[in-house]
Amino acid sequence: MPAVRAAVLWVIVAGLASLTVLASAAAYDTKQEKEKGDGCVITTPYPYFGNVPDELKPFRNVEPYYKYWQERLPFRGPGRDYPDSAQLKSLKVGLLGPPPYGSEGRRGEMSRKGVMLAFEEANAARQPGELPFEIVERIDTPQWGSAANLAVEFADNEVLAFLGTIDGDATHVALRVALKIETFMVNTSDPDPTLTETQIPWLLRVFPDDRQQGYRLAQLVVKERGCKQIAVFRVNSRPGRVGVRTFVDSVRRLGQPIMQELRFKEGDRVFDQQIAVIKQAEPDAILFWGNPEEIGPAAAQLRAAGIKAAFFGCDRLLDEVFLKGAGDAAEGTTVAYFFDPQKTDKAWVEFGARFEKRYGVRPDIYAGYAYDGARLTIDGIRKAGPNRYRIRDALADLEHYDGVTGHMHFDARWDNIAPIVLAQYREGKWWFEGPKKSEQAKAASQAEPSSFHEAQEK
Repeated sequence: MPAVRAAVLWVIVAGLASLTVLASAAAYDTKQEKEKGDGCVITTPYPYFGNVPDELKPFRNVEPYYKYWQERLPFRGPGRDYPDSAQLKSLKVGLLGPPPYGSEGRRGEMSRKGVMLAFEEANAARQPGELPFEIVERIDTPQWGSAANLAVEFADNEVLAFLGTIDGDATHVALRVALKIETFMVNTSDPDPTLTETQIPWLLRVFPDDRQQGYRLAQLVVKERGCKQIAVFRVNSRPGRVGVRTFVDSVRRLGQPIMQELRFKEGDRVFDQQIAVIKQAEPDAILFWGNPEEIGPAAAQLRAAGIKAAFFGCDRLLDEVFLKGAGDAAEGTTVAYFFDPQKTDKAWVEFGARFEKRYGVRPDIYAGYAYDGARLTIDGIRKAGPNRYRIRDALADLEHYDGVTGHMHFDARWDNIAPIVLAQYREGKWWFEGPKKSEQAKAASQAEPSSFHEAQEK
């Protein structure tokens, strides 16, 4: 497919060069009009940008010229009436994973296990005459842009949709190609807030993004803990830069702008220069953002230098690697997390038992969201049939879905904006605190039993 490959290269260069982040103009309530089959028009409220709390809305006291991300961008092209292939022997779905030897290797392997379990169960439960599902798996490489070629390989293999991946750069590139090959992408593990700002109507993300962490941590640090001298210690990479921005903006809107934003490189283990600067500033709160391999030793060195600030962090600190590197310095650290993996609801407990029986380990959030993303894709294919365009419609129209990770609520950008939780490390274990009552009430009021999986079971 040389023409497709040429077009892919063009769209990546042109699209990435022109991408503009316009989040500041987008945090507003909205209603989306939809037409029923009987011709009646109904309105469904879409949550404002990222489900941002009222007090953290940018430009909340003015009316902007234009409001972005209030409506879901439709796909108006052909394809829904294309006939199904008579030669189909299986229903192919792509899986794009990170390199096993890279920084995302552990998380990628758990995601892969979650996806594989979902498709194994789907094939085991298929009825006579139903086609089996087949996974077309591709592993990304460290070379920038390699995900473009892999997405084209998915098109060459005629997949109906594809899942992945964790790395933000690779996911952005693959999404641009999804637009050209017109194949829907379900992301299960990339929290990059800018991913869905592309407004490409071939993507749905089940993994809550970093905005949700930033909002909750800002409220915790400033309003609940009363911290006034805040420092940010983050990895010097794109995930670090875009991930921490919501927190930085939010604490400023709460009247406590950060004092410092210090950076480190992946692979660093000694942080003398950063610690000297932080010690001089005497912060009462430090927010960590990055991988546990670096942040664990950084936390230990900060405490050894006599810095008594409270430690906060993103979800990646909830990891044995962080605890090992931080040692006693981990005590009292509070992090944002996407749900409580110790919860005891039936769906999660039964999934955990099946996962552990299959793989010999307990599932984590990456396995859980990968399983849910795969199940959601499976249900969409079953509903729409083997037609990429109708599958796109089925998945892009989804507003609510109940999975093993919990209830998902998708906004106008196809992001899962379900409330997240906090976890604090005390006395040798993580203690989880559920969503704020206001967030739970909002989620409950917006919940609808509209998932494909539920519809098939009724």
